[in-house]
Amino acid sequence: MRNVLLVAFVLCSTSAFGQAIGGPEKGRPVTGDPGISSMVVMDRPDFRVLRDWAEPNAVRRMHNHADATYHVFTLVTGQLVLTIEGQPPVDVKAGDVVDLKGGVMHTFKNTGTVTATIVEVFGKAPKAAQ
Repeated sequence: MRNVLLVAFVLCSTSAFGQAIGGPEKGRPVTGDPGISSMVVMDRPDFRVLRDWAEPNAVRRMHNHADATYHVFTLVTGQLVLTIEGQPPVDVKAGDVVDLKGGVMHTFKNTGTVTATIVEVFGKAPKAAQ
């Protein structure tokens, strides 16, 4: 529940620091994954937020976010097939929120006809006291 509330807060925030205005042109291409781009929306000590875009038929290869303690995957626009290692692929539509285990391997493909917009929130482990 905490993760869902965090995503809702990030998506609805009016703070200039919490906004990722614009489309894929604001993101950086993801090396090795044509048609996929990404941008960091917010990076704090306890969580990180990314906004990603996937053009029609683009595939984000199998990968993980090794430092994530949790991973909330929200599809804002479009439709995808999301595959989490060891699980059958699932269809994800605009508005769906998927809770992934932190650090899990996953991949997705845009199966729609429009650019998909994704917001991802990753939990971070607390830094050890110095």
